[in-house]
Amino acid sequence: MAWVDIPINHITFGLFEPSQPAAIVSVAPVDLLLFRYKFLEKDTVVVDFRINKAFLNPTNAGASGITMELSVPFGSVYVPAIGNPNSFFDKGQTYSNGCVIAQDPGSFAHVPGCVAVLNEHTHKVILLIRTVPGTNINANNIGVVGFFGQVTFEVTHKS
Repeated sequence: MAWVDIPINHITFGLFEPSQPAAIVSVAPVDLLLFRYKFLEKDTVVVDFRINKAFLNPTNAGASGITMELSVPFGSVYVPAIGNPNSFFDKGQTYSNGCVIAQDPGSFAHVPGCVAVLNEHTHKVILLIRTVPGTNINANNIGVVGFFGQVTFEVTHKS
């Protein structure tokens, strides 16, 4: 199977548990360096991504993480026992893997991160990027972060 690129207009970026309800995050097309998926089996996919810069507005907005809802030809697997997505004990987060977060893109400041698939009863594919300790992803209060990683997870097929 070949890699399939996911264009930026098929990715909806959001903030997970923002400190300010009106806070937003945006990614310019030039900063989407890589976003693709590849089927490993008929029910298993790997998603590979590299975001050079994600801009938070306002720049001092805090959030537990950044979400990426993907418009792709497959859905995520819903597990009722896991519950709805939130930070408490990583509730509502299914498959996960490590990733890297650049706290100040262009500098040497990087921290360990986690990419997780959110447990959505609608079967939407939503990835969550967060720090390993679950702290504010915008800890430097500069309003821009970068991140890259890869996650493998089970999928359902859309009809």
